Amino acid sequence: MKKLLRFLSISALLVGLSLILQQPQTVKAETMVAIPVEDSSFVTAGKGVTPTKATQLQPTGPVYGLSAWKIQATVPLTAYAGPKPWERASSAYEIGPDTWLVNGQVLVIPQGKVVTTPINFQTKKYGNNYVAGIVDNNGPVALWGSPNYTQQVGTVKPGSVWTITHYYAGTDGSVWFDLGDNQWIPAFYFNNNLFFEFDTPYNNPNIDSDYDTPVNVIAKLQHPFVVTVHGDDTKQAWESSDYMYATMTLNPNSQWLCYSVNYFGNIIPKGPWYELGPKTWLPASYDSLD
Repeated sequence: MKKLLRFLSISALLVGLSLILQQPQTVKAETMVAIPVEDSSFVTAGKGVTPTKATQLQPTGPVYGLSAWKIQATVPLTAYAGPKPWERASSAYEIGPDTWLVNGQVLVIPQGKVVTTPINFQTKKYGNNYVAGIVDNNGPVALWGSPNYTQQVGTVKPGSVWTITHYYAGTDGSVWFDLGDNQWIPAFYFNNNLFFEFDTPYNNPNIDSDYDTPVNVIAKLQHPFVVTVHGDDTKQAWESSDYMYATMTLNPNSQWLCYSVNYFGNIIPKGPWYELGPKTWLPASYDSLD
């Protein structure tokens, strides 16, 4: 009798375990973070309204580039022409009540995980893919061996431009960029406006193309830095960063404050170019940051 009771108890336990294992298991989704690539605006579709089209979105308060916002919900958008930078957007990310950012405004990465590519970064069919930033500080900035302040591995100069190779968003709201070979810099030492060229998918039944290409190439600096013209000869400055119209000549070893930087990635004319004054641009090949 005892053996029978023991057998029945074990059978009931196994049946119970089987039922538990067959129940739907809740898997916690990763917390995603939206990082604006430039200073712009939050958008809204109206109080209590979930947007379905890009044309519903209207700007509200300002949002600063390289800030970090936890994504509470993601909705698809039918994309039609609208105001920048949310024209032709295909996704909207809710980051607060009636407050949204769209995929063309931000880089989306999981919180607490080092990644090489943002979730919304799409490979371009033609041209380059890059996200880069300029060090915008009044002095050299320390680099770290990981996205924390544990081990310093070097420094970078203000005004230098770097392509981002890895991304990290901490649970404390921090954002870090790897400049290559585990040389990490806190994002607040970068200018708010990144240089970027990448594709974000969009949905417009009236357009055959698959992707929209946001591009940003000019950053106005909070901390102007000194550009030194090197070489033994005078150097030509240009009205814009394209070698189209020559303006003044610059003496060798002369020094100039740079107020804005234009960066083209790897395309021609290659950047960066430095703005030394109104309609006075100097290509990087003419200067030294020493």
